[in-house]
Amino acid sequence: MQAGVDEIIEQVISLKPDDRRKVIQALQEAESKTKTNGAKGFVHPNTVWIKEHHAEYAGKHIALKGGELIAFGDTIKEADVKAKKKGVEKFLLTYLPREDEELWGGW
Repeated sequence: MQAGVDEIIEQVISLKPDDRRKVIQALQEAESKTKTNGAKGFVHPNTVWIKEHHAEYAGKHIALKGGELIAFGDTIKEADVKAKKKGVEKFLLTYLPREDEELWGGW
């Protein structure tokens, strides 16, 4: 694998300055989109979206797919119906609690 990487580096170095800058920019953009959880590995794009937008949608039910907001509503049914109307299949439905809410769970 290293030989392949070295060949790619040589090819990039031999490019014209404008083309080399395009390659560098593309790599930087790709790197900024790749989020990891340290040594634990990949973090799902939906998790990243929730961390970045939680405060904005606190108290709402949301539908996400691939790190993109598909729909939101005051109820889970509202978010589900809106997402399905857009023709999206297999999405995450979840609730983003407000900071002042007490949460509970059980069986």
